[in-house]
Amino acid sequence: MATTLSTNLYAPDVWADLTAEQFQDKAIIATSSAVLTRDDLVGNPGEVIQFPKWNLLTDLDDLTEGVAMTTEELTQSSSMATIKEAGKAVEFSEKAQLVGIGNVQDEAIRQFGILSARKVDKDLITTATATITDGIVNKKTGTKKNSDPLKHTITGAALTWDEIVNGLEKFGDDFEPSEFSGLYIRAEQRSQIMKDAQFIKASEVSAGGEGSIVRRGFIGLIAGMPVYVTNRLEPKHAVILKNASLGLFYKKRPEVKRDEDILKRTIVTTTNMHYAVKRLNDKGVLDLTIGG
Repeated sequence: MATTLSTNLYAPDVWADLTAEQFQDKAIIATSSAVLTRDDLVGNPGEVIQFPKWNLLTDLDDLTEGVAMTTEELTQSSSMATIKEAGKAVEFSEKAQLVGIGNVQDEAIRQFGILSARKVDKDLITTATATITDGIVNKKTGTKKNSDPLKHTITGAALTWDEIVNGLEKFGDDFEPSEFSGLYIRAEQRSQIMKDAQFIKASEVSAGGEGSIVRRGFIGLIAGMPVYVTNRLEPKHAVILKNASLGLFYKKRPEVKRDEDILKRTIVTTTNMHYAVKRLNDKGVLDLTIGG
């Protein structure tokens, strides 16, 4: 008499672990210090997230002895993001699972993790560089203004030290390398930047120091910032991201489900996730256009 053991069955937590492992391994932007990741939305109703923030006061006033100071009002403005759902499904026959080479279901789940990472990275880059018309609303006055990242156009066809330095001027006096997640470039820009005399290759970065655990996509340093390669960027674009300049807010992290059609003798495996992405700091993102 045959007995079905736990080793013969797929455990849902193992599916989730496999997807999460592939997500962590393949994500470049989503797992970086540029992204603030939260699960605050889990279990809460609604599909729109409001992001209130304090507006800056003006500079300090010069004071005169015996003259009362003038008070200034603290105000807030807000922007919002919409929760979205993304997913993928595959269907395969019972026979394909039995006679095919490799495990169809495990391969589907492995790819789910990779595709989820690519999707989130792509959405983060899109929101990082997007212009949002009337995206910021003053709470008191109701006035609106556009939400824009910093922008710099490189006139030449190559990403060079000189052009990077020119772009960094957009941060004004707010550039401190330790406060930046890094420079993110496409694969075709890798040879350009690695040939630059100011570039420090990853192999030359001191082991054991800060950032000694090498993240996926890391190729070296320039201007004191890590450089990462990701083709989730649009062609002829690169971005410089400050720490916590982007937000990734999950309502439901990637989840894997399985169902069987006993009449067709097929198995359906799916993944889906609910999340919102948002640029949290307009002045923490520099969108570089190359060859403009």
